[in-house]
Amino acid sequence: MSLRELPPEQGVRRDRWRRLRYVPLAILVVCSLVAAAVGYVVRLHLDELAQASRAAPLEPVATADPDNRLPEEECTPAVEQPADQAWTSERSAASEAVWAAHAANLSQPYVVGRDDWVFWGDIQAQNFSQALGRRVLTVSEAQAWRDYLLHLRDGLADQGIPLYIVVAPAKWAVYPQELPDWTDDIRGSSALDQLLAANPDLPFVDVRAPLRAASAHTPTYSRLNSHWTDYGAAVAWGAISSCIATSDTGLSVIGLPEVAGVVTSGDNNEFAEWGRTSPEPDWTTPAFTDPLLPVVVSIDGGEAQTWSGDRRIGLGELPAETWTEGAQVDASALVVRDSFGVSLSPYIHQSFSHTWQVRHFYDYPPEQQPNILKLAAQDRPDVVILEIAQRHLIFPPPIP
Repeated sequence: MSLRELPPEQGVRRDRWRRLRYVPLAILVVCSLVAAAVGYVVRLHLDELAQASRAAPLEPVATADPDNRLPEEECTPAVEQPADQAWTSERSAASEAVWAAHAANLSQPYVVGRDDWVFWGDIQAQNFSQALGRRVLTVSEAQAWRDYLLHLRDGLADQGIPLYIVVAPAKWAVYPQELPDWTDDIRGSSALDQLLAANPDLPFVDVRAPLRAASAHTPTYSRLNSHWTDYGAAVAWGAISSCIATSDTGLSVIGLPEVAGVVTSGDNNEFAEWGRTSPEPDWTTPAFTDPLLPVVVSIDGGEAQTWSGDRRIGLGELPAETWTEGAQVDASALVVRDSFGVSLSPYIHQSFSHTWQVRHFYDYPPEQQPNILKLAAQDRPDVVILEIAQRHLIFPPPIP
């Protein structure tokens, strides 16, 4: 062995180190591949999230079940849409700038419109953003509503029970002309318009058109309340019952009792604590040609009491069960509702001999929401009416 040669054991060790020096490079290559794969998956997931969080489209879609629709003229008459979509087009940034410029107008729990009309601000279910179309349904929210309502419609159909979905319009949907003048150029369509466009096969009842028509001569909403008045509810029930009567021959005689006139008062001011007042009384209540039939009512399973026919069932009195002898039809209805159902309740009692009424609680955690299919299987109503305040559409419920 020469002086330049290494001992055999050292030569082996040198070869081993020559091989090992490539290990960090291999690890780096593997890590790069893993990072690329993870990056692709994350990017794909973010793309999916971005797509799901985009506003749902407004264009009507075709349905695979075109025959499974309510009659359009009676149930979903056309409602004029804004000429331009200020929040879902290239104008969205400019619209947002107008919104920001009116921060002072939006600083209270309410927003003052034209002619002393008062609207809830975003403190109440993002109400004012919904009024302008600034807050609409995302793709995922619209899909959640479709999944839930299809589950409900088909589950009830399996029990032989028809479903009618009534979205009670917000005040701004019936009186858009009373919104503040600074909003004129930044209005778009609403979550209700999105749902109607995307779900022509679902049994929606849209009462905006008849309410707008009636509002031309008599107030259907008050300046100082976000709900329809008793008269507005009567107009709505006239439209709802017409849709049901046209769709179901067994219920063809239901309708609004004959109205002889309208009484006006200054009641039901939701904004009194902020000192808001109306220039004139505008809470309207119908006067009927014949007295409404008395109604037997049980609140939350309690002792049955006889009420006058015009007495309303408040939101805090639910669940409730009613019986009306001599009602328009000897049939029953399960009514799942919210505060808009308060003024609606007397007219429902005149149409159906037996009702069950529960709160939907869509604006509360899911565990508080009723299982409508289970209630229907228990009570066996002839029809289910689901009434949802328009502002609650941003709370799509999960399938129970």
